[in-house]
Amino acid sequence: MITPMKKYSFLVYHQEYEEFLEKIKDVGVLHIIEKEPEVPEELREQYQEIDSVEKSIKFLRRREVEPGNPKPKKEGGELFEEIKSLQQEQEQKKHMLKAMRKEINELRHWGDFSLDLVNKLEENGIRIRFFLSQARLFDPQWKEKYNIEEISSEAGTIYFVAIEREGEKVEIEAEEIRKPKKSLSEVLKVNDETEKEIEKIEKRFESLAKSAIPALEHYKASLIEKLEDEKTVLNTEREADEKLMVLEGWVPEVKVEEINKYLDETGAVYFTSTPSDKEVEKVPIQLKNKKFPAKFEVLSELYSLPKYTELDMTPFFAPFYALFFGFCLGDAGYGILMAVGAQIAKGRVGKELKQVMTLVFYLGLATIFFGIISGTFFGIPLYETNLPFYSSMQQYFDAQGTDINSVLFYLSLMLGGIQILFGLVLKAVNESMQFGWKQAVGTIGWIFLLTGLVTVYITGEVTSLSQEALKIAYYVVLAVGGLLILFLNNLNRNIAMNFGIGLWNTYNMVTGVLGDLLSYIRLFALGVSSAILGYVFNSLAVAMSGSIPVLNILIMVIILIIGHSINIFMSGLGSFVHPLRLTFVEFYKNAGFSGGGKQYNPYRKLI
Repeated sequence: MITPMKKYSFLVYHQEYEEFLEKIKDVGVLHIIEKEPEVPEELREQYQEIDSVEKSIKFLRRREVEPGNPKPKKEGGELFEEIKSLQQEQEQKKHMLKAMRKEINELRHWGDFSLDLVNKLEENGIRIRFFLSQARLFDPQWKEKYNIEEISSEAGTIYFVAIEREGEKVEIEAEEIRKPKKSLSEVLKVNDETEKEIEKIEKRFESLAKSAIPALEHYKASLIEKLEDEKTVLNTEREADEKLMVLEGWVPEVKVEEINKYLDETGAVYFTSTPSDKEVEKVPIQLKNKKFPAKFEVLSELYSLPKYTELDMTPFFAPFYALFFGFCLGDAGYGILMAVGAQIAKGRVGKELKQVMTLVFYLGLATIFFGIISGTFFGIPLYETNLPFYSSMQQYFDAQGTDINSVLFYLSLMLGGIQILFGLVLKAVNESMQFGWKQAVGTIGWIFLLTGLVTVYITGEVTSLSQEALKIAYYVVLAVGGLLILFLNNLNRNIAMNFGIGLWNTYNMVTGVLGDLLSYIRLFALGVSSAILGYVFNSLAVAMSGSIPVLNILIMVIILIIGHSINIFMSGLGSFVHPLRLTFVEFYKNAGFSGGGKQYNPYRKLI
């Protein structure tokens, strides 16, 4: 659900404004209404610095070292500058290493010679020239005619030098290269020194990762708080020759008593109001769900928050998402690992990740549930075993001329149909809430038509009613549904306009619902692929383990661990993404969700 909001308008004398803001920040419940659409350049720079600090924190956290107790001697700002400087230095040295490795690769063909000796020989009239030539083009007569010494040969290329005395000129058809400016030993020495310097920087990063993150987080919080202060002043209107400061913001209704207590004690002048029709687009959104749906808020925020006048879809898609995830992964063994792992991790992670671990736990339970239905346990097809329940179920399926895969196929379509129909119900509620029930009649007509046709069909299958009676029921449903859809879809418009729009909506609805329904087959497909992969890894483990006692068991265990780890990752990723797609595309579309809400972000102290 969406937390109701109250609008607050404050009038504050300019000399008391700074103290007033500090008090409001202490209360920490007011979401400031932004008046300025454009962000000034100085604020953009602050945003960039906050982003850079956040990247530095993530950079240190990726080092995965155990945090230490010693506090850094520097403040957060100094540490941030040190990290930036070290990163720049490290990047420069890595570029140097790359260039030196290329240089080493070129110099190694000439061996480790003394460049000083070469230079002294040149001073005494003996010049050494460096050549390379493809082996097939190298003429052995060059050695007889000139003082040529072959140094090395590699990949069909010969590297050699020609020694010229004063007055001599070596003329050969080979590629001459410039004399190296450094010897191989000199470059290797600098290379080793550079690698040691990079290693030293890495050790400093590890040291900072152990102790500097809290200081950096404190520094980031101070930057955010400073930015929020400046934004608040920027969004303050000045009246009466700038003597009065006017500030507006939103407060959740559950926090009204808290802020009113402070305001009444200080004697501040303020006015409250409920959001008007023109303001509902700008009201910030705070989702407030309980227990099970609350754990799925992290998923709904991945897409978009609802508008203030819309339904919060979180409690409505949460059960479907859990079921769809379990359907896609569909292995009871994997579900047990997820559920147990989430419970263990929940006691070891930070507060911000506890909700995610609870979500993983719920998804693990759904996976166990569908694993039991599909009869898959770590890739073992339980319907092919002699377990009493699965053996009797397999016999029943055989008698009916079907199997568990056919059941799961139709189950995926049935779940899709239920969610689509449920989405239409929510769409009717959404339209009624936002525009009034008169504009929801068309959607109600589709709900009546679809549920009516399905009800009549099921009635005909389970009862002995005559075909004539069923035909009359079908005609009644089609007539009433058609009337609502084509002629009465919006009671605020005339019938002719309703008919034209109704025809267009009918075309979109028929083609759209069919496509949406077929999209749910992916639940079945992913579940089958997960089970097949698990079965394949089991077969590989048995086939490749060999026949050597003890060793064969060890090989089998290694293959099983690696194989099922790969399957859990791949199938788990698909099980996470595809139900999200079904939620955000098929379900949200049929529910008429528009979104675009802005997150509630109160003006508060961070440090």
